[in-house]
Amino acid sequence: MLEDIKAGLNELGLSDKEADVYLAMLELGPSSVQDISKRAGVNRSTTYVMVEGLKKHGLVSTFEKGKKIVFAAENPGKLMSIVSEHMGLLEAKRDRLSQTLPRLMAIFNAVEDKPRVRFFEGDAGLVSIREEIALSREPIWELYAVDEMMLDLVNIEPEHRIEKSKALHGRALISVKPGFEVPYFDREGVEVREIDYKKLPFTGDLGIVGTRVYILSHRSRGMGVIIDSADIAEVMKALYEMAWSCAIAWTPPADWGKKK
Repeated sequence: MLEDIKAGLNELGLSDKEADVYLAMLELGPSSVQDISKRAGVNRSTTYVMVEGLKKHGLVSTFEKGKKIVFAAENPGKLMSIVSEHMGLLEAKRDRLSQTLPRLMAIFNAVEDKPRVRFFEGDAGLVSIREEIALSREPIWELYAVDEMMLDLVNIEPEHRIEKSKALHGRALISVKPGFEVPYFDREGVEVREIDYKKLPFTGDLGIVGTRVYILSHRSRGMGVIIDSADIAEVMKALYEMAWSCAIAWTPPADWGKKK
């Protein structure tokens, strides 16, 4: 019960020791610091500090009793004033932000060429990225490794494979790990070239679509990032062109797509 009360006092901004001292004062009534310290389980010097903090909240009053100074907790109804004070401060902050926000947004929107970045994690995130690529109407330049990690991702939700999209057009630069075969996809509108996996082994996927760059890592839990920036896309396209010029045309095997 007391723990719930202390949690409520903490939410109002009182520290654990302030809450202990305040509860001790409520239970004792007007008392000396020595008695309050003993009841709260807080050393005497710290109790003085806590009492001063409670005074600032308007929760403690001080008066003389005989030749001693005693302290008493104010009516708990005073706690509502703390809430009202917090609400007033929040309202003031909201008003200031409401005045400032339009100018902040104007500054934010003025920089048109800054990159917009989105991060994704896990298999579902990677599938989501590949689905977004598949739905694009712009030419797709893709570089990916055909290995066990890529095939594991493809098999999660085959209906989302970008190779399944009939609307795809662009380029596919593939690197096939020895012992693996390229999953079937509709090659119409897609020019395919291959780079030597033995010379440049990697795992993952890179896609360039318009001003967007998609980077996927299939390792561990998987992660991906989408960067929307014309400048970065331009740099990645230049690198892609360089790799493309060194690749050779890929010819699918005769039984490609016929195996069950």
